[in-house]
Amino acid sequence: MNLIETLALPVLFIWFVGLLLSLFRKDLEPHWKFFFFLVFCFYMVQFFPEFWEGVGRFKLNPKQELLGWISALANTTYVFLFFLWPLVLIRIYYSASNNLSKSLIPAMAYGTVIYWALFFLWTYYSKEFNDWLHQIILK
Repeated sequence: MNLIETLALPVLFIWFVGLLLSLFRKDLEPHWKFFFFLVFCFYMVQFFPEFWEGVGRFKLNPKQELLGWISALANTTYVFLFFLWPLVLIRIYYSASNNLSKSLIPAMAYGTVIYWALFFLWTYYSKEFNDWLHQIILK
């Protein structure tokens, strides 16, 4: 099973929640709400087979599926940070507001360091961590 097959269900669910929340905002113009809806529909159609397989796996064994999501999200975050950092650095340079830079820099720096610490602890203690997760989730 690849990463898209594993993460299609949780990502599309989170996306759906975000879409609903954005539809209820009064300060967003209707054409943006419609655009958000179209983008969601595009990805829902694009990844519907993986989404539906995820629903089936979740119905069969929700605890095992949850463990798969945790592992896949951790690996995806590692790669996502690799792509996000250069974009953030360019955004910080071109930002007209010092407040954005002052809030974005610490958030990215602390978030990345915390993620790295957790990732390397998980890598070093993967057997113990996996046993602990299995005890908590699979009970």
